[in-house]
Amino acid sequence: MRKKVGAQFIVISNTNLIRYSHPDPKMIGKHMVGNDDKLVLHGQGSITQATGTLGLSIRGKYPIYNLQHQQIGVVSVGFLLQDIWKKITSLILEIIGIGIIALIVGLIGAFILSGHIKKQIFNLEPYEIAFLTKQQAAILESIREGIVAIDTDGNITTLNQEAKNMLDYGSDGLNGTAITSILPNSRLTEVINDGIPHYDQQMIVGNNLVVVNRVPVKLNGEVIGAVGSFRDKLHLDHLENRLADIGNYVDTLRSQRHEFMNKLHLISGLIQMQEYELVKELIDKVHTEQQNVLNFFLAHIRDPAIVGVLMGKMHRAKELGIHLAVSENSDVKERCPHREIILTILGNAIENAMEAIQAFDSKKEASKINVYMKEEIDHLYVEISDNGPGIDPKLGNKIFEDGGTTKGENRGLGLALLTRLVARQNGSIKMISSLEGATLQVSLPKMEV
Repeated sequence: MRKKVGAQFIVISNTNLIRYSHPDPKMIGKHMVGNDDKLVLHGQGSITQATGTLGLSIRGKYPIYNLQHQQIGVVSVGFLLQDIWKKITSLILEIIGIGIIALIVGLIGAFILSGHIKKQIFNLEPYEIAFLTKQQAAILESIREGIVAIDTDGNITTLNQEAKNMLDYGSDGLNGTAITSILPNSRLTEVINDGIPHYDQQMIVGNNLVVVNRVPVKLNGEVIGAVGSFRDKLHLDHLENRLADIGNYVDTLRSQRHEFMNKLHLISGLIQMQEYELVKELIDKVHTEQQNVLNFFLAHIRDPAIVGVLMGKMHRAKELGIHLAVSENSDVKERCPHREIILTILGNAIENAMEAIQAFDSKKEASKINVYMKEEIDHLYVEISDNGPGIDPKLGNKIFEDGGTTKGENRGLGLALLTRLVARQNGSIKMISSLEGATLQVSLPKMEV
């Protein structure tokens, strides 16, 4: 038993401390030494340090009882102190050896792991990653485009403030939200599935017509997500409108030049023929026509921006053989309420009417487009009508939805945008169509929302 537990000695004695067993047979029958038996003789176990016949040792002593629970002896198990220190030293050396091996293996593993991680993060240091993260966050918030990024599960991972403004979600956190619940028609999941980017496509986001680019995010040739950028087309149109105004002005001048050159040629021919009376009548007629147009707009349409659009469209319509007229009952003040919306309505509706009339080959009567605008006490009313073919009955109310058109791909966004712009101002929009033509009616409250 002593060899099994690794003890230096196991000594058994009676209550008089006379040994019954000892590693040295000569010690059997003799009295135990060490003077550390007081507790054990009173029935309590003890652990002590004392010097015995074998030397200084750590001893564990415990009483021995008979079946009547009477103490009849003592058992003492001892370990030499020098052996304990040898064991401790051996264990320490073993632990140190294992520790050194573990440290070496850990350093090698850390080196391999760090190399793998650095490869994954493009060999960037932590401070470089932190800098790039802050820099990209600043870039995302500084640009005037809405940015949305999703993972392969279709959940939003990045959304800048401009995108939140477009989606009308304020500063609420949307990371982790499914893109289909926020923007059902984003088509970003389609980009993930196909891996094919989409560039400069138009769509409706909230109440805005936007130009969107969708690009897959790839890692090692595998698609791991997609990013969409949304540019508010109205913002782009501010610059485009300025250029368009110049273009319309040039077109108007070109049309007027073409028209007046014809009249000048006529006048030149009449002068050569010495038909001075006819020349005078022609000049008076031209002067009267121009003066009547100016007087009409001065009396009925006093907003210069709206006059500019109508004048440009009138010359454009005249070139196409279409009579564009503004109702004499129209009345608009110098600063028209909802000017930007009205300009969008006029430009879109008149252009649609001219396209419809041009495509209507079987029309026999003169082509006409009528515009009526009236500022009432509490609302502004606009009506554009034509005698074209009307709206295809198959479309119905879909004419006001994204892509509701028969004109082809990437068309049918104009009326959808107008519907959202009018709805944002708590106005109403209505399309009346028949075989006699189509009429667009828009009513906007005077107080802009």
